[in-house]
Amino acid sequence: MAGPSGYGQDTAGHGTAHMANPDDIIPRDIRFGILGNAQRHWLEDDIIKTVLIDGLSVFLPEGERFFIRSLKHYAAKMPDRQMAAEINGYAVQEAFHTREHEEYNRAMMSLGYDVEAMEKPIRFGFEVVKNPLHRLAITCAIEHMTATLSTLTLRHPDLLDKAAPAYRRLWMWHALEELEHKAVALDVLQAATPEMSRWQRYMLRVLGMNGTLLPFLVIFLRNVPIYARADGVKTGLRFWLRFIWVTLGYPGYWRRCLPNVLRYYLPGFDPRNSDDAELMRKGREWLANDMPPGSGAAPAGKAG
Repeated sequence: MAGPSGYGQDTAGHGTAHMANPDDIIPRDIRFGILGNAQRHWLEDDIIKTVLIDGLSVFLPEGERFFIRSLKHYAAKMPDRQMAAEINGYAVQEAFHTREHEEYNRAMMSLGYDVEAMEKPIRFGFEVVKNPLHRLAITCAIEHMTATLSTLTLRHPDLLDKAAPAYRRLWMWHALEELEHKAVALDVLQAATPEMSRWQRYMLRVLGMNGTLLPFLVIFLRNVPIYARADGVKTGLRFWLRFIWVTLGYPGYWRRCLPNVLRYYLPGFDPRNSDDAELMRKGREWLANDMPPGSGAAPAGKAG
């Protein structure tokens, strides 16, 4: 849980950010200027490595608005003021993420990528989920997936060593904040379902993951040819064989994530890992050292 105020003081990625309490949720109002630094194939000049990350940004503005609505629905009903404050800190972080990824997606559009076509099924998928508890279960599942990717990023920052600086900074910042709030949605699910048995709650979150994983993969893989078309790249057999190699072989982004994604199916799953504190310390230190002066960061203050 966060400190007594609910979430930590924003240090804007500078100074002694790495000294913050590991349990703090720290909203950092940082602008990364992706639109002014828009770049094709910004990761190692490799379309496949880049689309694996750009493709995630396509999901994020709609997704993050969905997450905020899902948790805010329960905020006023939380008897624990600390948890209500955590929801608030979570929402502020996600609002900053939404802003930066909206700009990120506009940058892709400026390069000729058909972001609207890629976003359309994502928007529809979130809009059809009306039940608040179902929205919460899906939020829990997606937060686990994003936390898994974030853990990989913070454990292996070398994966972004050859990335364009603005993009590297944004994704390291995003990974750090996803790790800081990765337990909030499941904590809310626990608090929002006191009448459910442990097994009923387990089935709810498993169904949420089952309803998330397949649609995500289908939409993501559908979007890859749309993205490649803007670069004049044909997605034939050779393209897809290399795509499989990059995701499942080397560097094996999806292969490395799979064990932690599957942990979600364990009945006693807990999103908190033993090395979270060290990963967050490293992430905060990295961000404090790597952000250039005048990044546009502004303190967000503390929750009331």
